[in-house]
Amino acid sequence: MAGFEFVNVARPGDVKQHSTQIRRHVMKDIGKARRKPRPKKHKHIILGEGDADAESAKNDDDEERRDATRVLARPNPQRDGSISMMDFPIDMDEERMGLVRFMVEEARACYRPFRFPWLSMGLSDPASWHITLANAALYRTNPGMKKTEFAASSEAVKWYTMSLTSVTKRLADPTTSDSEGLVIAVTGFVCHDSSIGNFDRFRVHMDGLKRIVEKRGGLEALSNPFLRLMISWLDISGATYLNAKPYFNVPEGSLRETDVGNNSPYLEQLLASWDANCSSLGDIMSAMKATAAVANYINRRSDDTSFWRDDLTMGRLLGPAFHEILSLEGRALPSDPADPQYSGTAAREAFRRAALVLLAAVKIRMGAGAFEMRRHLDAFRQISQLPLVDWGAVPELNLWAHVVAALQEDSPGRAWHVLTIVGIMASMGLQTGAQALEIARGVIWVDAVDRGKSELLCDEIDNYLKASVSPPQDDGFVDPQLDLVAAELGLSPENGNNGDHSVSVY
Repeated sequence: MAGFEFVNVARPGDVKQHSTQIRRHVMKDIGKARRKPRPKKHKHIILGEGDADAESAKNDDDEERRDATRVLARPNPQRDGSISMMDFPIDMDEERMGLVRFMVEEARACYRPFRFPWLSMGLSDPASWHITLANAALYRTNPGMKKTEFAASSEAVKWYTMSLTSVTKRLADPTTSDSEGLVIAVTGFVCHDSSIGNFDRFRVHMDGLKRIVEKRGGLEALSNPFLRLMISWLDISGATYLNAKPYFNVPEGSLRETDVGNNSPYLEQLLASWDANCSSLGDIMSAMKATAAVANYINRRSDDTSFWRDDLTMGRLLGPAFHEILSLEGRALPSDPADPQYSGTAAREAFRRAALVLLAAVKIRMGAGAFEMRRHLDAFRQISQLPLVDWGAVPELNLWAHVVAALQEDSPGRAWHVLTIVGIMASMGLQTGAQALEIARGVIWVDAVDRGKSELLCDEIDNYLKASVSPPQDDGFVDPQLDLVAAELGLSPENGNNGDHSVSVY
């Protein structure tokens, strides 16, 4: 509103005297009207390596000069407590703002990886914002419960339907069928499928997403660096569950082995001996090194609690290792145990599954969840039970793999692993569980996912070893391993194994 100034003219001749003052006042108001209002500056979080809650940049010019693949900016309603500065892609009434306030308040109480990075993308497109509101409605309908399908909430169904309708129309329009906004919206569908473990529908949406992205020129052609990272993370989440090769390549800005460093002299020594002992393992070396690099990187930072909430760095870190593991070609197990490649092929798959189990444990530690964990543990158990495998071919790595799998199993369900570990220990001349765990730690180990589990496993190994030197109770034949499993680890053929496998003497 323009300000007024009053000029007192007592005589007609005084008008000329005050004309200059009047002219200046009028021109001042005109100048103000012509000026364009400065856009409001959104507060951002700057997320980079080793920076979980990431302080805002103090200088805008410095922020722009930083590498966009290593530093991502996103709105920070969690920090300033205000949502009034957000630019929404749709008209927002009180009902809709209520969902946004719920998202912000719930985020303060419950950390979920990639929540606020996704918010920055959801705000960029109407369809992606609708899917964001659908998820908020779902969480508000079922507070504190496991996430389910949208059908569990009529409000969530409403927003999901609006998003789906928008996506369907744009896919039918050649001018919008490959827009980046559409990519974001479909990524939202993929994200929901992954978060509830619906990997059948995940594949349908991921197939469509890949076609749209390829039409745009590939993953690196997307302008939003976080969108590239988010697609890659979701791609890996599905690939690990399906035990399949990822749809997309590792995006730029990921932390590869050469970026994070790798100080694993014992592993390097073991890998150098593979060609002599078991040449069929050669192609898995890169995957093992990449997994070791992740472990070393985490071990150097795991004492910092904020590290485990640095979702962007974790995504950039785990991606390359998962890609190395999942991109390995499948290899058929020879039908004849006497085949020179038989034990090596079994060991190769055991190492691959153990690496996936270890990285899944890291995902769980960072709060991301890992639907794939149970599938890989079951597959590892089947490998471990293959007949006539010489686990002593590369004993240190085979010991490590069985220890990693055993740590993620609950006792007495890991009885078979304990038996196999003891057999490998015998071939190496090891006499205590502590010795076995020390060797496993020297191969590839993440301290933060141990949490005392190794001590319990060590006790089980030692209990088995102590019981194995006890004299038999009668002259009849008794399968020593079956007897010891029942006596020392609380299992019996009737209630422990559920018909999954039989226990036999090595």
